[in-house]
Amino acid sequence: ISGNEDLSLVAICEQNKDADLPDHIPVYTNPDDMLSNHPDLDIVSICTPNGWHEAMSIKALNKGFNVICEKPLALSTLSCQRIKQAKASSGKELICVMQNRYSPVSQWLKKIVSENRLGKIFMVNVSCYWNRNPAYYKSSDWRGSSKLDGGTLFTQFSHYVDSLYWLFGNMEITGATFGNYNHGTSIDFEDSGIFSFKTEGGAIGSFNYTTATYQQNFESTFTIISEKGTVKIAGQYMNTLRYSDIEGLDTPMLPEGNNIRHLGEVYRSAVSRIKRENGDATSLEDGTEVVRIIEDVYRFKK
Repeated sequence: ISGNEDLSLVAICEQNKDADLPDHIPVYTNPDDMLSNHPDLDIVSICTPNGWHEAMSIKALNKGFNVICEKPLALSTLSCQRIKQAKASSGKELICVMQNRYSPVSQWLKKIVSENRLGKIFMVNVSCYWNRNPAYYKSSDWRGSSKLDGGTLFTQFSHYVDSLYWLFGNMEITGATFGNYNHGTSIDFEDSGIFSFKTEGGAIGSFNYTTATYQQNFESTFTIISEKGTVKIAGQYMNTLRYSDIEGLDTPMLPEGNNIRHLGEVYRSAVSRIKRENGDATSLEDGTEVVRIIEDVYRFKK
């Protein structure tokens, strides 16, 4: 927000008394008080635990504010539909936070896929190997909760589900398996999983993920095998181009991604959407599709 000349932070709602907050900004503990005392807000940014996204987004929309909602948009497609109804009634905008779309390597990959530089896509593999230790889950009363956290795909890896959807459209989930290897009763769901899928274009794929990696995050990778090339994106947050061999296309020199800068792009895109200047913001419909895909994966849980 501070890096965007069109924006200024004017109020915060935060119930954590130990949070590190700026002295010069009014801080509220009740969202109704904040919204009532600042009727001229242009945007309300929802940064709450996942299970509150629906209620907070609807509250802000119903009071006539545009909304930026952190990922995931909600924890069910039914919740997403209720948000959609509130948005339609309000006439306001809702933008989902999917900042990975703005990394240089993601933008490049989207371009070559959109231009069909890879030809027919045969296989896609996503692998996310992260660490979330017991201290992470003990640091709050919502992390690890099925009601407020929702699951590892919602909290840790929805960005990478979004990358799949953004590049290849809707997909059919063809199977999934799950395990909780390293977190015992500190979480209500899996810490590891694998699901398989088929894209609209006929490619087959797999998505491997875990938060049980030893000691620290390892990496996240995205590999595409296609008719005209092979591409691998890697790095802790899929922020580097590791390998590119594409017919008729030189390997580009791309800067590594910067998560804070990419988050700034989310706010830039939100301002543009509200001003009706362009359409590159992540829409409510996109956020809903990511939730739908994750729901489809979790339907394989026994």
